[in-house]
Amino acid sequence: MVPDKMMALVCEGVDRFGLKEVDTPKIINDDDVIGRVTLAAICTSDIHYIKGEIQGNVQFPRIMGHEFCVEVVEAGPAVTSVKVGDRCACKAGAHCGECAMCKMGLDMGCLNGGIFGNIGVLDGCHAEYVRIPFANSPEQLIPIPEGLDEEDVVMLPDMLATAWFGIVNADLQEGETVAVVGCGPVGQCVCLLAKKYFKASKVIAIDVIPDRARLAVDAGVADMALNPLTDDMESAVKGCVGPLGCNVAIDSAGTDESIALCAALIGPKGRLSTVSIFENPDVKLPITLMTVKDSKFTFGVQHCEGMKEMLAAIQDKTIDTHFMLTHRAPLNDIMEGYRVFGAKEDNCIKWLITPYER
Repeated sequence: MVPDKMMALVCEGVDRFGLKEVDTPKIINDDDVIGRVTLAAICTSDIHYIKGEIQGNVQFPRIMGHEFCVEVVEAGPAVTSVKVGDRCACKAGAHCGECAMCKMGLDMGCLNGGIFGNIGVLDGCHAEYVRIPFANSPEQLIPIPEGLDEEDVVMLPDMLATAWFGIVNADLQEGETVAVVGCGPVGQCVCLLAKKYFKASKVIAIDVIPDRARLAVDAGVADMALNPLTDDMESAVKGCVGPLGCNVAIDSAGTDESIALCAALIGPKGRLSTVSIFENPDVKLPITLMTVKDSKFTFGVQHCEGMKEMLAAIQDKTIDTHFMLTHRAPLNDIMEGYRVFGAKEDNCIKWLITPYER
């Protein structure tokens, strides 16, 4: 029995958010699903949202969160993709497939959906229950295969899919070399996929927080850890990959400095890809250096591509994200989670949210 009320993290405006009791979501349309949130996570873009740093269709009040798994507890009469009782990972957003944005392939900007708890109109998953519209859309809800649990797949629809997007945008080929600037959860996923799935010959993890870069090396998903505040970056990188520099640099730090560093570390005809949400929308590009090198620069928002391939790789243990799941606590403690994760304290890479404890 789904209760009438639930606990949820509600953002009322910039820097005004907290855990409160709200109405439990209901089925509105025939293809809606109501899910009991069995595991969720905090994303850096959640932090950007509460700080007022997200550009676009931002609305308040808003239940936060878009990284999650659910148990289906109710399904509208038109839902054929899942049934009550199914355990699923959910896409970070939902899309109608009919609006102008969807028809352009920009489903995360869907005018009738968007990203849960973020850009668009959908409330999020930092709650006990969540309404998931357009449940029959391809891979909207991904049943968790037998033998896997929520922690195995919670990173799939956003962190891994974002990393996949950045790597594919950079056209990384087997045997090439890649520098990953910013080793938070997305950067760790970039290192993991680049090394284990796309088979880069060298992966260099770079972060101003040394423990983050070393984590990638210790997990076996990077060959070298560097700190741009203390290391001679170009010398160290060229010593690892050769005198021309890396084939690819992928930015997940989202600063002028990180973009400039990526541009410096790639060689002639190198590819620079960013998957960042930038705090400062007026990004400075080292355009002369990039022009001289004939660099390619790509950016954008992921479209949940590669999930079937990555799910298969999770099942065969090629992809394992457990090393970056550093913190977990019930929904009761979510304010502490936002504080610790947002401040990058206590070596926190990913804060997982387990169900509310009554």
